Amino acid sequence: MSANRLSWARRSRLAFDAPGFSWLWLQSLFSSITWTLEILTNGWLVLQLTDSPFWVGAVAATRGIGLFVFSVPAGAITDRFDRRKLLVITQLVPAAALTILAPLAIHGAARVWHVAVFSLIAGLSAAIDRPASSGLLYDLVGEERLLNASVFRFMAGSLVRMFGAVAGGYVIDRLGIGQNYVLAGVAHLAAAGCIMAMRAPVSVKAVTQPLFDAVRDGFRYAVRTPQVRQFLFLSLMTEGFGFSYNSMLPVMARDVLKVGALGLGYLTAASGIGQLCATVGLASRGDVANKGRFTVMTSIGFGLAIALFGLSPWYPVSLALMGLVGVMGSLYDAGMGTTLLLVASDAMRARVQGFYSSTIGFNQVTGFGVGVIATLLGVPAALAISGSIAAASALALLPRITRRPPQD
Repeated sequence: MSANRLSWARRSRLAFDAPGFSWLWLQSLFSSITWTLEILTNGWLVLQLTDSPFWVGAVAATRGIGLFVFSVPAGAITDRFDRRKLLVITQLVPAAALTILAPLAIHGAARVWHVAVFSLIAGLSAAIDRPASSGLLYDLVGEERLLNASVFRFMAGSLVRMFGAVAGGYVIDRLGIGQNYVLAGVAHLAAAGCIMAMRAPVSVKAVTQPLFDAVRDGFRYAVRTPQVRQFLFLSLMTEGFGFSYNSMLPVMARDVLKVGALGLGYLTAASGIGQLCATVGLASRGDVANKGRFTVMTSIGFGLAIALFGLSPWYPVSLALMGLVGVMGSLYDAGMGTTLLLVASDAMRARVQGFYSSTIGFNQVTGFGVGVIATLLGVPAALAISGSIAAASALALLPRITRRPPQD
C-alpha cells in the first residue's frame, strides 16, 4: 500500500515498523546530544580563551577538516565492515578523548590546541559515522519508508536542540564549561550502547577491489552521474555557506546580542523548535513528490533565513529567525539525505554517502573563512554574506534540478 494512502497515525510512524529502527533512532538522539554539546561548548571555550571570532572559526574548521577529508574513503570502508561495529567505534573514540579534555576544562587547564585536537578526532569519527548510519538506515527501512525514517532522525536532533542546548548553556553559566564535556562523553557511551543492543541484518559486501580504486570509481560515478553531481554541488554550497553559521553563534550571542551562554542556549533551542515543527509536519505527510525541487527550494529559504538572522540586532527577532532557520534547515536536510540515497545506485550508495559527508564537513572548514570575514567586517556581515551565497547557489541550480526530477 502506498504511504500516502495510509491513515495519518500509521503514515506518521512508518519507519518504526521496521525492526531495529527504534534503536537507530535512539542512537541518533544521543549522537545529537554529543554534537550539540560539543559545538556549543567548543565555541564558547575558545571564545573565552582567545576573545577572537577568528580562532572560534579556526577551531571549528579542524573538526570539518577531519570530516571533509576522511569522508571520501570512509564511504568505501563502510561497505567492507559491519556497519554496527563501525558505529560503536565512532562513539567510543571521541568518548575516550573527552576523558582527557573534560578534566582539563574543569580545572581551567584547557588550551586552544586541546580543543582543536579533540575537534579533529570528533571529525574523523563523524566521517565514518555518517555513511555507516545512512547505509544502515537504508538497510533497515528500504526505499518506501526512507523519507519518514530520515525525518524521525532529524526530529531526534530537534528535540535535543530544544532542550539540550538550553541545558548546556545553563551548565556553562552555573556549573562550569567542563561539565558539558562530561555530559557529552556519557551521551557517546549511550549511543554506542544503542547500536550494541540492535538486532539487524549485517550488510558486508565481499569486496576484492582495492580501496584506492573503489574511491576513484566512486568519484568518477559522482562526477559523471548528473543527478548525483548536482545534488552534491548543492550540498557543498548549502553546507559550506549555510550551516557554517553554527560556528559563529557563540560570537553572535556574546558580542552582538549581548545575551551570554544561557542566551546562546535559547538561540540554539529556538532552532530546535523550528526543526521539530518542520519534522512533525513532514512526518505526517509520509512522503513528498519531486524531492529534488523540494530540496532546492528549502535550501533557498535556509540561506535567506541565515542572512536575515545575521542582520538582526534584536534578540527577540533573532530568536524568531533562528526558529525559521531550524524549519528550513531541517526540511533541507531531510530532502537532501533522502534524495541522495535514492538517486545513487546500489553499488555506489555508500560511496556517494561518503562524498555527501565530506560536503557536510565543508561547513566547518568554511567556518574558518566566516571567522576571517567576521574579524574584518563583523559577525552580522559574515552571516549575511554566507547565507546569501547559499541561497543564490541553490537558486541558480533550480532550473537544472527541476528539469529532471529525481526518483520519487
